[in-house]
Amino acid sequence: MSTESRRASEVAAHGVTVQALAVKVGLILPNDDIAEITAEATRGLVQDGDILCVTEAVVARSQNRYLTCDELAEDIIRKFALSPGATLAVLYPIASRNRFALVLRAIAQATRGGRVIVAFPIPADEVGNQVIDAEFARVRLSLKGVYRHFADARGSTPHLNLLIREVIAALLLQSLGYTIVGMRKIFGTGIADITVRTPDGVLAPVEVTFTDLTKAAKQAVGLMGDIPEARRALAAGVDFGRGTFVLYDAVEFLAGTGEPLVRTSFARLLDVFRDDSVIYADELPGGFFRHPITGVDYRSLYLETIAAGGAQGDVIFTNNPFKVYELGYLDGVVIGEVHTRQMRREMFQAFGAQVPVRTLDELGPPPWGVIGSNVSDYEGCLLKLLPENADATAEAIRARVREASGVDVEVVIFGDGAYKDPDTGIYELADPYPAIGATSGLKNGRLRTGKKLKLAVDTLSRKGHSREEIEEILRASEADEREVGTTPRRIVAIAATIADLIAGSADQATPIVVLKGFLGD
Repeated sequence: MSTESRRASEVAAHGVTVQALAVKVGLILPNDDIAEITAEATRGLVQDGDILCVTEAVVARSQNRYLTCDELAEDIIRKFALSPGATLAVLYPIASRNRFALVLRAIAQATRGGRVIVAFPIPADEVGNQVIDAEFARVRLSLKGVYRHFADARGSTPHLNLLIREVIAALLLQSLGYTIVGMRKIFGTGIADITVRTPDGVLAPVEVTFTDLTKAAKQAVGLMGDIPEARRALAAGVDFGRGTFVLYDAVEFLAGTGEPLVRTSFARLLDVFRDDSVIYADELPGGFFRHPITGVDYRSLYLETIAAGGAQGDVIFTNNPFKVYELGYLDGVVIGEVHTRQMRREMFQAFGAQVPVRTLDELGPPPWGVIGSNVSDYEGCLLKLLPENADATAEAIRARVREASGVDVEVVIFGDGAYKDPDTGIYELADPYPAIGATSGLKNGRLRTGKKLKLAVDTLSRKGHSREEIEEILRASEADEREVGTTPRRIVAIAATIADLIAGSADQATPIVVLKGFLGD
């Protein structure tokens, strides 16, 4: 095997070398013999005790594990007993074109002209993909809470109208793409009624009035001189009677040359403003939030996906999962979460759900359903599923390697690694487990344990022991269970995670990774 066909990572400790070798192979296609391919690719490379890791992607492909959107839609219709025009809620799905968009399209198809409500958590999905700007959401929900409180108390305290108008103005400005920087009376920040950054990033004071726009404009212009960074002044009018909002450039208004920057009605939004546990899609400016890494506006993507499936779409942002029940009658709930799906379903069952509640592993063929699925052909609406009988496949690979190379190895069928990217904040594990399957020697819950070597060396070194003395003490204490140990972790999960990191999710045409020395003696 050429040097170019592998990448190696080695760590030596106490004379034991651990290696991770990524093995490049040719194309693996549907109905190929994955055991034979793996055995031949690793011939002469593997030794007794190695862990041979194969990505689930090529295993599933060799098994021809594909599902069309039409097939998935029919399965959903059957499992939810849906009639045409049905309404389904999709709760807390992963925000991903690759992982969920086609599943969502099939869900939309299953409603046959009905409605799909997607509920995103605030501010990110369960693996850390941001779906809404965290600061925007914090400020908006705070403003909505203030509005609800003031509106409830207004009957006995009429002067609260002065504060309510500013809260309404701030909520409307947010919906128009303005960022709320401060509110003097509401949050105790800034010197203006509202301080904003305009959609083009300019800092501006906003003074709010019921009817006297001239006075508000003069005040805003005066405040602009007291805010060093301010480059614009704005005057806003809130008319409770008509339920209208108007916004002017204060300088242009006073000069008599300006048309309203905004003129809109807010009467229909007052009930929305009272709900401080949810942000509705129509409260948000178009394309206002794109994922900082992918650049995708998942609200827009999922609404477009639902429409492509022939259904009406709604997207809400809330950390109260039961909010979906307040948006009309539901024919069923799809739990979109991967790792907390069972907990969420039990929560709905305890709540007394009267409609079917299904998790992703229950939609599509067993054993995994569409959990952990990926797009295979976006235009053709084709999904690649996780492998079936992954444990049996691992055993078959092990047996074929024994025949080909005369060595006994353990085998892992690996998916996403269980690690969190410190730069993006994304937890990469979108599959249900790092190891989709494994041979019996790794399936027994075997744990990787060890002593805190760095702690022992630091302690002994500070006590003045020489290198030779430290090594002798460490050898003598290997069997001492009283020593502080590392957190035990399942070997199979660690091996799968290492393999995913080394293979780069098989994007480098290295779907096989050999771990050497990892199991120790």
